[in-house]
Amino acid sequence: MQGQWIGNIDGEYKGTLRVELEKRGDRISGNAYLFYDQSHQLPGFRFPLSFNAVAPFVTETQTIYLFTDGGVMSQEDRNRIEAVLVRRFDKLPIPAKLNVEFVNEGADLIVKWWSDEYEPETLTLTHSDIKATSDLVARPDLTTWDQFRQWAVSQRPRNYIFRGQSQPHKLATTFHRTWRKDLNTWIVDDVRMLFGVTIERLSFPLQLGNMEHNAAFWNILQHHGYPTPLLDWTLSPFVAAYFAFCNIKPNDTRAPRIYIFDASAWNEKYGKLAFFADVAPPQLIVLESMPAGNPRAVPQQSVSTVSNIADIEAFIRHKEQEDDRTYLTICDLAADEAPKIMRELELMGITYGSVFPGLDGVCRDMKDRLFTEQV
Repeated sequence: MQGQWIGNIDGEYKGTLRVELEKRGDRISGNAYLFYDQSHQLPGFRFPLSFNAVAPFVTETQTIYLFTDGGVMSQEDRNRIEAVLVRRFDKLPIPAKLNVEFVNEGADLIVKWWSDEYEPETLTLTHSDIKATSDLVARPDLTTWDQFRQWAVSQRPRNYIFRGQSQPHKLATTFHRTWRKDLNTWIVDDVRMLFGVTIERLSFPLQLGNMEHNAAFWNILQHHGYPTPLLDWTLSPFVAAYFAFCNIKPNDTRAPRIYIFDASAWNEKYGKLAFFADVAPPQLIVLESMPAGNPRAVPQQSVSTVSNIADIEAFIRHKEQEDDRTYLTICDLAADEAPKIMRELELMGITYGSVFPGLDGVCRDMKDRLFTEQV
């Protein structure tokens, strides 16, 4: 029952239902988010959830109105929208209160909802499984370091962003890799609590509620090990290569991977200057936040994506099918190229000390220089 579950709504009014559930003691809590395609000109909805962790999983929930592209409506906005909906449909399409039941069926979650005035409806949701094997296929034109390097220097800077991983795990944020899935609780409780205990240690005066300041603070949390809905990227293909290979030995059984994301094309279609992370449709936002309080951001040429989706790869693949274009590709290189790659990156000035400035970086650089076996 615990996890993130997503289902598509078909029929005359298409949309998505996203359910995020966490088990805490003898209770399961979380939120459901219903968003219709924007062409339908319908509001979104949030449904707070809380019920016993033993079957039957039944609860009553209240309807919270959201704007089409995210954000909670004021009572005044809700009253205005409800009047429009009544004129359009003769009654509200979603009642103020709903009864909801959840049933696990294998890898699926069956959601049933009803009220005194509305007939029961059901929808099957699929679990966002980030532990499954990645289905991305490596580019056949970038199978060696020489090919990747030549391709990288031929690209226009900032069109692509890159991510290096020592293993080909599916793309997922550090938040979604934990047992936690209710992003609303993370934003309302975690962030406020962490801001209170860290504000005196921040050299730059950040203010929660300011979107740019929120992004900067989330990045600080991310770079100091706290799980966030951010995923780290870089504008540099060579910094990404460093993170893919910095701990790889020539006989390593791991398969280093470099992700190549066409951020320019993605932003053209899905870019946002302002956003809501939780109370929003399924989304992936490219975020180049100010480096306040984060000395690693500039040398790493850091860029982040923020997402309310656990399985980011599946979400991008779905958008690629809808748009008939490719946004995400991968380059898988052989582990036995590690010595050559790391030697060239050092000549470029990309070392542990350069991407992690400070005493730790200096010591790691000296260790790599004096203790690494000569080949």
